[in-house]
Amino acid sequence: MDMCKEHSGLLQKINDVKDDTDKQWAEINRIRNRPPIWCTAVIAVLSASLGSVLTYAALILNMTNVI
Repeated sequence: MDMCKEHSGLLQKINDVKDDTDKQWAEINRIRNRPPIWCTAVIAVLSASLGSVLTYAALILNMTNVI
């Protein structure tokens, strides 16, 4: 299909917009599928608690010369 110079890139621009829209929806769906904030906070608190317990256990074992 022959087009004038002003409209020659029009189809490519339309395809670029479609590709950009698909990328945006992919990112929106990725964000929607994240765990909720409260879940992330609970995991962080549990991880910190476990790290603290293990650190204090190692410190106590080291102080009692068990290790």
